[in-house]
Amino acid sequence: MPATARASCQIPPLPAEITFPALKAYAATAAAEILRCDIARQLGVDTHDGEHSDEDAWRRTAYPDLGESVGGRS
Repeated sequence: MPATARASCQIPPLPAEITFPALKAYAATAAAEILRCDIARQLGVDTHDGEHSDEDAWRRTAYPDLGESVGGRS
């Protein structure tokens, strides 16, 4: 699995003393970071799945007599 799919999301810590306007800005920043992280993770997962799908399709074409068991995948 790609590193982007395994990396943890880094949300900045909430300051101990915070004003309401700063809290609103923090919430927007945290939401944007969560969204960015989720998109990066999904891209990593989709890339990983696509690569394996391409490999499986190639194996089925290159080794039709072996069926689905080529490469340890059943």
